[in-house]
Amino acid sequence: MAGIVIFVLLIFATLLQNSIVNQISMLYGSADLVLLVLLAWILQSEEKQYWLPGFFAGFLIGLSSALPVWLPMVEYVLVVAVVTFLQRRVWQVPIWLLLTSTILSSLLVYAVEFIYLIGTGVEFDLLTAFNLLLLPTIVLNLIFSLPIYGVMGEVGKLLYPEKVEA
Repeated sequence: MAGIVIFVLLIFATLLQNSIVNQISMLYGSADLVLLVLLAWILQSEEKQYWLPGFFAGFLIGLSSALPVWLPMVEYVLVVAVVTFLQRRVWQVPIWLLLTSTILSSLLVYAVEFIYLIGTGVEFDLLTAFNLLLLPTIVLNLIFSLPIYGVMGEVGKLLYPEKVEA
């Protein structure tokens, strides 16, 4: 049941991102709603394997962007690897983990995209891209991450009710 719910939530987040959230921009950056839903799911779900939702989220972004389909899949699987490592090994404080993983995930996604674009011969000023695209995206992701974390917490409570002992 939980697997179906995350796939539906990721599809819904992709639709919202492509229709509404992209209209809310700061300079040239906009929030990555699919990434934030995936992060909140990883941090609040009781599942232990997040590779398939990460792969699916990357596939959805790959279908809806101008990038090759495989590139967002690689990015999101790397995000899953980094966040699960941080969750299991480094921190147990959920809010700090959410904020840190949001920043690191945004940096990771754009680093892979910048490397790909440089490798394909696209010329751009890295400092301008950092100032006008990456920093505003990180700020918007941080702003959107808290409400999404709260909503995903409520979804988690519905999917994983606490066992009450009599």
